[in-house]
Amino acid sequence: MSQNNALEYKNSGNRNLNKSNFDQAAADFTQTINLNPNDAEAYFCRGVAYHGMGVIGKDPSAIDRAIGDFEQALKLNSDFAEAYAARGGVYLSKSEYDRALEDFNRAIQLDSNNCNAYAGRGNIYILKKQYDRGIKDLETALRINPNFLEVRKSIEIAQMMQKADHE
Repeated sequence: MSQNNALEYKNSGNRNLNKSNFDQAAADFTQTINLNPNDAEAYFCRGVAYHGMGVIGKDPSAIDRAIGDFEQALKLNSDFAEAYAARGGVYLSKSEYDRALEDFNRAIQLDSNNCNAYAGRGNIYILKKQYDRGIKDLETALRINPNFLEVRKSIEIAQMMQKADHE
């Protein structure tokens, strides 16, 4: 019975994540975890919800809870490429670029088609003024997911920054 309830909470959490209802999504994934504490995906999804809460400024302390959940997901599944990419994204948002870079590299090592990891790593290279490397990673992310509009805009900005730095 509890496995069915865990799945119902997880499905509800995913629906709430898709609607950016981060508070409710986090609550749903907490229920999932209470019923199934070995569900790496539930920790990952709750981490995504916490990160969303932190990014929109609703709860800045949620950023650290997101990192904790991604770490727990990785303890349960050390090959969870998306959890590395997501934790890298949190570190990027905290301007912890070296830690983010490690996570993005690990995510790419585990899944060479992880467009989020390429995009994140590309953005770090751009911030470090390593434009050629950054643009190459952003272009790789765009090849993997041609609908990734933020990446297309990042490439344009990186090219303008590179040009400005060379003038």
